[in-house]
Amino acid sequence: MPFESARIKVEESLLTIPRYRTLIPGMKAGLTNPERGLQRRGVGQFRFIILLMAAYLFANSLHVFLNARSAKGAETLVSSDSGQYLAFAQRFLQGNFSMDYIRDVPHRQPLYPFLLAAAAKIGNGNLFFLGEVNVVAMTLAIGSVYFGNLRFFRSHFVAAIPALGVAGNPFLWRIAGARLLTEPLYVLILIWVIIAFLQYLQERKAFWLLLGTLFAGLDYLTRPNGIFDAAAFLGVLFLAELWLPLRSGEQVKPFLTRVFGLMPNYLGAVLVLVVVTIPAWVPRLAYFGNPLHHGYLTNFLWVDTYHLAHDFGERAASYTWHDYVATHNVLDAIRRVIHGIWNVCILIPIADERAPILFFLSAAGVWTSLKNGPNEYRFLALFFFIQIFPFIWTNLANPTRRVPYGSTFPFEPFFAACFLAGAWWTARASSFRRLSRGLRGSVPSRQISG
Repeated sequence: MPFESARIKVEESLLTIPRYRTLIPGMKAGLTNPERGLQRRGVGQFRFIILLMAAYLFANSLHVFLNARSAKGAETLVSSDSGQYLAFAQRFLQGNFSMDYIRDVPHRQPLYPFLLAAAAKIGNGNLFFLGEVNVVAMTLAIGSVYFGNLRFFRSHFVAAIPALGVAGNPFLWRIAGARLLTEPLYVLILIWVIIAFLQYLQERKAFWLLLGTLFAGLDYLTRPNGIFDAAAFLGVLFLAELWLPLRSGEQVKPFLTRVFGLMPNYLGAVLVLVVVTIPAWVPRLAYFGNPLHHGYLTNFLWVDTYHLAHDFGERAASYTWHDYVATHNVLDAIRRVIHGIWNVCILIPIADERAPILFFLSAAGVWTSLKNGPNEYRFLALFFFIQIFPFIWTNLANPTRRVPYGSTFPFEPFFAACFLAGAWWTARASSFRRLSRGLRGSVPSRQISG
């Protein structure tokens, strides 16, 4: 009897652990607020991530230094799109913040050139300092993934594996150290948006909604498709609040009352987005009469080849949805979506990661979260699909790998962590059950029966 009561108490205590309760099949889906404290052991408990970030910063900084010192490496750093960003940065350094460059290339955003201008000012134009913008962004991305997942799952192991996957990603290593492109900065900011998204669903505090919207605005200031990230962020969160069960202590209210009760927070978030993105939409409104004018980019939505979308100038779009509807049918649209999903969501990540361990872990995380929860990750999957759908749709006309991969990769570490957390707690539960059965079998029957 003493053993039986102890065993039952231990099993009951396991069910009070949020990750055990929410990540084991059959348990109620949904994350709970983090416990008020991991065991405090000072900075020592963060030795791993500190060393990982320091090692990455040193190694990729050396990579940038060697590239900047060689003629071929320096030429690659400033080639193609990188040269445009440097030209825009030079205008900022000269005090020209009118964004008049968008008259010729209206799809370019100002945040990355602004950071390059700051780095050029600090380093007196040295290419090494310019390259460090990307290296610092990726170093912060590694730390953000670690601490974001640590906050959700309270497991250093679960947080460490995805962080290692980010640090070892060959595509982002190459982009960060050899080119001046927006991907590292965009990945970092989208990671912050994802963290705010999950934190808001956990805690329902307006702080996370407003902070996530601010990050989404910075996301848009980095790349034009950030507007889809912002729309997906706010739209999915609003839907989640109406769909998810009421939190403990909340009173049941009529549907319309709940909708209107949410409006002040979301209107405030939209206001934050409008204010943060002023450097992007005000110049477009002034020069083109359209705050969302991005030149030829919308061509990719309505044509089937890169040539038709790109080769007739970057200033204005040449095609609209009317052109697509006039020349395509429903089967064409379905084939286009299937083609895009296969390439954007499967082939491109596998090709760019080479050893796609993180990709397969994240795919398992998407499957298990849709099947068993937690609910927060089900809505994260919806967020992912909405923001990536424009790339899925346009992949036929624009088969580039670099840009869509920048929008799929930031989600991988979080879905991978979700899978690892579920597998970890399932394994611990199975070990405990085997141990309890073994101990039960080793106790004399008369002692058990009392």
